Amino acid sequence: MGIGVFGHRGASGYRPENTLEAFELAFAQGADAIECDLVPTKDGELVIRHDNFLSGTTDIASRPEFAAKARVGKTGWRKTSTDWFTEDLTLAEIKQLRATERLADLRPGSAKFDGQFEVPTLDELLASPFADGETLILEVKRAADFAAIGIPVAAIMARKLRESNWRERGIKIIIESFEAKALEQLKRTCGAVGEYVYLVEYYDFPTEQAEQLAFLTAVAERFEGVSPSCRVIFEHPEVVEMAHYLGLKVFTWTARAEDAENSIEEYYAKFILSGVDGIFADQPDLLAEVVAGLT
Repeated sequence: MGIGVFGHRGASGYRPENTLEAFELAFAQGADAIECDLVPTKDGELVIRHDNFLSGTTDIASRPEFAAKARVGKTGWRKTSTDWFTEDLTLAEIKQLRATERLADLRPGSAKFDGQFEVPTLDELLASPFADGETLILEVKRAADFAAIGIPVAAIMARKLRESNWRERGIKIIIESFEAKALEQLKRTCGAVGEYVYLVEYYDFPTEQAEQLAFLTAVAERFEGVSPSCRVIFEHPEVVEMAHYLGLKVFTWTARAEDAENSIEEYYAKFILSGVDGIFADQPDLLAEVVAGLT
C-alpha cells in the first residue's frame, strides 16, 4: 500500500481552509483523503472550523450585527482574548458568515476567495457528491471543554453518522482527536464506523525510547493509529517502526510548501522516506507529484 496524501483542511494552500471548495479541490488534485475539523454550534450542530473561535477564519469581525456576540474566551494554549465562538451561535447565524484565508499574507492566492464560501457542516460534507468513494478524516476539537458546558459532541457525531448514507456511497471514515479520553468516548459512542487515530503534539510525546514504546503500546491497545507531529517523526525516526510493530498506522503533519528551505522535492522527501502511512499536506497536488516520483 502506498503513502496516503491527505488534504489538510482540504487544499488549504489554495482555498480558504475547511470549506467544501477546498475539500473538492483536494480530491481533484489527487488527495487520497481530506481532513477537517469539527466544532459544535449553540443548537447542537457540527460545523467545520479549525477552532471554535471565528475571527481568524471568517468575516465575523466585519459584521456589525454580530458585535454584541463577542466575549472573552479561550483562544489558544493558556490564552484568552475577545472573540466570537461557535457554541454561542446557532447554525443559522453561522451560515450568514463567509470563510476567509487564515494566512492571507502568506497565501494571497487563497485570500482572493475571501467572502465567497460558506462555513460548511458535517452533514453537508457527508452529503457532497465529491466525497463518494473517498476517505474523510474527521478531527473532533476540544470535546472535553464542550462536554463541560453540556454539549455532547460524541453523541452528536454518532447521530450525524447514523443519519447519513455515507456507507452506501462507499465513503470511508477516520476519526481523530488530540484528547485520548474524548477519542475513547467517540469510539464507544460512534462504534465501528472506521478507524480511530490519536493525534499527538510534539511536547506530549516521550523522548526516551522505552517511554515511547510504552506510550505507543497504550495507544495500540485503544486505537488503530497514531498521528504525531512531523517534528516527532524527524527527531525520533524509530517511532514509525515501533508503531508499525505494534500494528498501528502512522500519520504525520503538516507538510507545507512554504516551509521548504531548499527544493520542494527535498522537503517532501523527508516526509515520504520516514516510512509513515499518511501525510497531511496543505498543497496535496505538490505532495502527490513527489510521492509518485519516489514510490
